[in-house]
Amino acid sequence: MRHLKDLSIGAVIGAANIIPGVSGGTMALIMGVYERLLTILSSISYRSVKSFLAILRFSREGRQQFVAEFQRLEGFFLIKLTIGALGAILSLASLMTYLLHQHHDATYGFFFGLVLLSAVYPYKLIRRRSPLLIVIVLLGAGSVFAVSTSVSDEALIEKAKQKQQLKQAKAAGTVVPEQRRVSTRLFVNIFILGFVAITAMVLPGISGSFLLLLLGGYFDILQAIATRDLLILSIFGIGCLAGLLVSSRLIHFLLSRWHDATMAYLLGLVLGSLWMIWPFKNSVKVGEQLVYLNNILPNGFGTNEMLTLATTLTGMATILAFLWIESRNSGNKQATAVD
Repeated sequence: MRHLKDLSIGAVIGAANIIPGVSGGTMALIMGVYERLLTILSSISYRSVKSFLAILRFSREGRQQFVAEFQRLEGFFLIKLTIGALGAILSLASLMTYLLHQHHDATYGFFFGLVLLSAVYPYKLIRRRSPLLIVIVLLGAGSVFAVSTSVSDEALIEKAKQKQQLKQAKAAGTVVPEQRRVSTRLFVNIFILGFVAITAMVLPGISGSFLLLLLGGYFDILQAIATRDLLILSIFGIGCLAGLLVSSRLIHFLLSRWHDATMAYLLGLVLGSLWMIWPFKNSVKVGEQLVYLNNILPNGFGTNEMLTLATTLTGMATILAFLWIESRNSGNKQATAVD
């Protein structure tokens, strides 16, 4: 049962990463593994690399070092999460693409309901509540709102046009790697893009792809993928790795030093993400792609609105089911302890 639970948590995190604007960090937080993952990631060090490479000695001592470090970093737990996430991404990518194209509002409605009620999780983790924490929650929510509204509709449309042009060029076989002047500045810029993007993904409520768009690097990375620019992708990957190690250590430090204040800010990020995943938006068609812009209120209450409301309630019911299971398991453990 524990293995199935870990695989399911990984699947939820993986599925969330497919949805634009939905953060895998949010799902990790509401599934109760966020702090555990941060602890593991912040424990990775030079000693870890050395211990993992020790297995290449093909000696008993090397195997012992590898096993000890693997257990310290909860390797099996990470593997199960990774398998669940990759499985969800590979199996649900086509389905999610279909749902986002054909039932955009209803799909976002489900995640809106999921995130809305899931805010109870970080709230429960705050040990001592005070009026100051309310201010910190508002700061967190305001951060997401500021990021999400910092890109104009015109910029989103322009990026969609560039993406459409790249897609057409790729289909025609005319995409060629851009001639870049290799320089230290280029390396630093791409490294920073990877560093910032993965840091955003670690934080609940913030979409890494959206932040790339904000920094003006989304199209560059997309083009690098399309043209198989291994140099750019390698530097970007190194930036992601560095960002993951640094941000996990920083957040872990903040949680250990100022737990309630940090958790309040994370709660604010979760609540702020509701603005990004609001189902109803203005849209414009660019080529074959619909580009969703600013949030709007529905004009009426037709079939689409009824379906969106139903999926929102389904998302909320899912969290209620998790809360019920959690409280029941907690009650059983307490009863067992008393006996």
